[in-house]
This record gives sequence, C-alpha cells and structure tokens, in this order.
Amino acid sequence: MKTSALITVYNRPEMAAACLRALALGSVLVDEAVVSDDGSEGQCVRKMQEVFSELPFPVRYVRQEHAGYRLAAARNNAIRAATGDYLISIDGDMLLMPDAVSAHLERARPGVFLAGSRALLGGEATRRALEGSLDRDALEALWEGADKRHLARDDFRFRRNLFLRRLGLASAHKPKILGCHFSLFRADAEKVNGFDEHFAGWGLEDDDFARRLYLAGVRGRAVIKSARALHLQHASVASKPAKIGESPNMAYFSRRDVPFYCAEGLNKAGRAFGVSGPVSGAAP
Repeated sequence: MKTSALITVYNRPEMAAACLRALALGSVLVDEAVVSDDGSEGQCVRKMQEVFSELPFPVRYVRQEHAGYRLAAARNNAIRAATGDYLISIDGDMLLMPDAVSAHLERARPGVFLAGSRALLGGEATRRALEGSLDRDALEALWEGADKRHLARDDFRFRRNLFLRRLGLASAHKPKILGCHFSLFRADAEKVNGFDEHFAGWGLEDDDFARRLYLAGVRGRAVIKSARALHLQHASVASKPAKIGESPNMAYFSRRDVPFYCAEGLNKAGRAFGVSGPVSGAAP
C-alpha cells in the first residue's frame, strides 16, 4: 500500500519546512509528500522548496493562484496530485511525531476515516522548533512541554458522538474531522468527490466532508491519543470569524438534503481526475 502525506500551505515557509522535516523523522516513512499551496508568494515558495531535496521521500508540489482562502480547493489539489492509496492529510503548521504515521497505518481500513488532533505549542516553543535542528529527541521535548489538556476531552467527545451516531442521535457531521489532521483511503475520498469547493473563506469545509463521508457509509474512528502531532503557534488568518456561526459558509453548510457526492469537488463536469496546477520542485 502506497501512502501519501498531503500538506496544505500558504506562505509561512519556515513552518512548511519544519512540517516536512518532522515527517522525515517518522518511524515509518510515507512514500511521498504532496505540498498543496493556496497561492503563496514566490519568495515563500522558493524557501520551502529548498527543503525538498534533503528529504528521504519525493515531494510533489501543486499550486493554485491566491484568490482568498480556498482550503477546500487546495485539499482537492493535493488529492489529485497524490499517487498513494492511503492519504494522511495535515496542515503546514503541524509537526507529526515520529510514531504518528505508524499509528494511522495500523488502524487504516477501507470505509473508515481516522480523525486526529494536535497538542498546542506556545510562542517560545514554536520559535525553538523553527530555529533549531529537529530530531526525534527535540520533538519529544516539544511534546512534553506542549499543551495537551484538551486531548482527553476531544477523544471523549469523539467516542460519545460515535455512540450517539449508532443511536441515530448525533449531528450529521459528528464525530467530526479536524481538517488539520486526518487520514483515509483515497477511494473513500473519491467516493464523495473530495472536498466541496463551494466552501470558500474560513470554516466548515471539513465538517461538510465528514457529513458526506457518513452519508456515503464511511465510518469514523479516532486516533487522537495514538497519532501524536504538534501545532505551531501563529496568528489566525485575517478572515477567521470570531464565531463559527459567522463563517461565510454557514448558510451553504446549513442547507437541507445534502448529497454525499458534491458537484464542485475532485471531479467536475468535463474534467477527469488529475492534477490541478504544476507538480514539480520549481517555483512558479
């Protein structure tokens, strides 16, 4: 089984480089990484691409022009560019711990998505992660100092919502996926036509993805405790609203009779599955 790590990025080249270097420290290596760029500036692209040649796996780079916050489209671009059977999706501000890929692969099953989470690094720890040399000991030291207080609560909520779903009492998108850290078989992503690119601007594209996976018969399982990951601290995107209800996507997300297969996804009318944008190590 071939495994692809999908990494969505926008500017922040130091974080993207750290994300890739942490992935290279895994006890089990992915077969490839796909860096999907939501339109980073040219200088940022060149800085992150400097790391590609030092990694023990090939890196495929795909880019869309910047036209606002288009994370759903960037994730679809990553899926199109990937050649793996199994997809592990993370954001470019994440550091997977050395045992994380192994934890995903041990529980990987067709018809199941795996929902992860992340411990939170503060400003000083983030600075050390970006300025120092990353190795396994350094990652473990960062993990020890990270804020992990919410992880047990997140795991409990996932399992509670899983029980409620079996009773037919859970919300349509719960237990939910955190878009910054999840995995599934490529065939299951294709079953729902990937992410719905109607979602533009911050929020709810991952909730919609989970909802449609459930509608298609894909089950959710948690790897919140076993697939350890760290989140690098940074300022929130300017478009992030104070409350999720203020997301520009809320009205679309709240519509009735949502089909499991979205129209504006991986495969659009008149376009077969394939790479959107350049796949190479060259800066645009």
